Amino acid sequence: MTLEKKNSIYKQLGIIVGAAMSIFHIIVLGFAPMEAWRFRILHVTFAVLLIFLMKSFKFKSLGVSIACDAVLVLALFICSTYLFVESPRLINVIGYAPNSIDVAMCLIGVILVLAATWKTNGYIMPLLAVIFMAYAWFGKYLPGIIGHKGYSFARTVATAYSTDGVFGTSVAVSSTYVILFVIFGAVLEGTGGAKLFIDLATAAMGKYRGGPGKVSIVASAGMGMISGSAAANAVTTGAFTIPLMKKSGYSAIFAAAVCAVASTGGQIMPPIMGAGAFIMAENVGRPYLSIAAAAVIPALLYYLSLFLAVDHESVRLKQFGLPKDQLPKVKDVMKEVGHLSISIFVLVYFLVVVQATPIKAGLYGSYAALAVALFRKNTRYGIKKFFDIIADGARSSISVVSACACAGLITGVLTMTGLGNKMATLILTLAAGRLIVALILTMIVCIILGMGLPTTASYIIGSSVTVVSLVNLGLSPLVANMFVFYFACISAITPPVAIAAYAAAGIADCNPSKAGYKAWWLGLAAFIVPYMFVYSPELLLESDSVPYILYCCVTAIVGVKFFSNFITGYFLKKKLNILVRAVLLVGSLCMVLSGVVTDVAGVAMIFLCFLYQKYIQKDANPLQSVAGSPHV
Repeated sequence: MTLEKKNSIYKQLGIIVGAAMSIFHIIVLGFAPMEAWRFRILHVTFAVLLIFLMKSFKFKSLGVSIACDAVLVLALFICSTYLFVESPRLINVIGYAPNSIDVAMCLIGVILVLAATWKTNGYIMPLLAVIFMAYAWFGKYLPGIIGHKGYSFARTVATAYSTDGVFGTSVAVSSTYVILFVIFGAVLEGTGGAKLFIDLATAAMGKYRGGPGKVSIVASAGMGMISGSAAANAVTTGAFTIPLMKKSGYSAIFAAAVCAVASTGGQIMPPIMGAGAFIMAENVGRPYLSIAAAAVIPALLYYLSLFLAVDHESVRLKQFGLPKDQLPKVKDVMKEVGHLSISIFVLVYFLVVVQATPIKAGLYGSYAALAVALFRKNTRYGIKKFFDIIADGARSSISVVSACACAGLITGVLTMTGLGNKMATLILTLAAGRLIVALILTMIVCIILGMGLPTTASYIIGSSVTVVSLVNLGLSPLVANMFVFYFACISAITPPVAIAAYAAAGIADCNPSKAGYKAWWLGLAAFIVPYMFVYSPELLLESDSVPYILYCCVTAIVGVKFFSNFITGYFLKKKLNILVRAVLLVGSLCMVLSGVVTDVAGVAMIFLCFLYQKYIQKDANPLQSVAGSPHV
């Protein structure tokens, strides 16, 4: 067998397994419920099998590669079959009195999950899981607060591959909400949804100053609502928007940075957020819809900051909108692919109006997406395309499933050893009762975790070790979890490992590190948004006073607007000197804090900067008007 033949066979098997995985989840979640642990076992088994088919191990000898794949698949089959058959007995003894066969099967399962995660998400997360499991074995030798009584190898492995570990909350969420919304996104994209978002964004924003950059923001926000992955979103929309920005005069680094920041925001953009939002709903004990509602204002502030940054950069570069003849017409776009938007309205209708569960909403949204695509010839699909589309849904989910499974290994150890509570105690001790110190420490933990982990895993682990300390300092569970989730998301644009920026840099053909640092700088306002809703929970709709919510929104918008001026170094179409820039920074940050005194101080400093720029600053770089070029 040749390498090409092997790859072709694996590709066909991948389509078959992926389609079977999607259909299995739709049947179980929509028509034939299954016992929870058995369902999760099959969920992880499908994902791991698909990973080994799509990302098989490669050796110099083709025969060795095929033999290795066969061994892994056989081990997966034996392990999963044993756990599936024995689950009624194991559920009562697995973490306390497992026999030698139980431990052997769980050990095989742990190794397979680690290997699958390594293939999809890199080596850092599996390495972290191994370190945590080693902590469970050898923690009794550690001194002080981080030590514990010690746990046997058998108990550690068995617990790790039980409902307290791999098959716990994170996999429970990935096997229900996440997989269905990923399938919905794959169906929408596979039938032409990406074109719908990009063309509508171009029609709406392309004519304005900095049009290509603003098209990237709107398109990435729209796609991000259905993809939930920063890197995947950057690749999808960036393939169109980055070349457009470069052609319009933006540097490759700036184009990649804008795409990365905009794509990252998709994970916090309602109504369909990243996988971590569904896990947050479980952690907080509130309906997903309330989580999505709470995220609306912070998400809008996030995108406002980026929108303004692009606008200010356009002033500096004297960038205008796209020529009218290059803009798609909304009427033509809607005529061609507008019917695909029906599925989005169906999804939102079931979430908001009917207030159905996310599972039911995801199912009906997927059904609608498949149905409406048949309305027109250009989006119609045959049997082969149908299986390709639903297989894409499963393939798109494997990185999240493996991350959730591997995160379960870590959270299992955190629960078993009590390390999560110890870390919370340590944060409280270092903070010494000061909320701001605890927030900064939490931010650092989440960003460091996010540099090597996907957003979902970063949030799961970060919330396990930090949320308790924030709640003990007076924050509500929603505010504490949202704070952690925000920084888990924006770690995708935080150097030195800014995965979303690296994905965009590949399309822009520029230096990934420079794109990462530029994305971090452009997204800097996103780092203050979480502090805004901590000190003004009204931004998360945590108040019954509508006037005060509106007041907090206004002050937050003012703060974000002038913070973006600080980032770009331009105000009133003139360059800021160092002193005025510093005053503008302090003034905008004052608007972040909730309180009349800080708001008055912030407005006063911003007004002083306004007077200086308007009447004193002479080193100007004004935007030269061009007839017929609209401005924002």
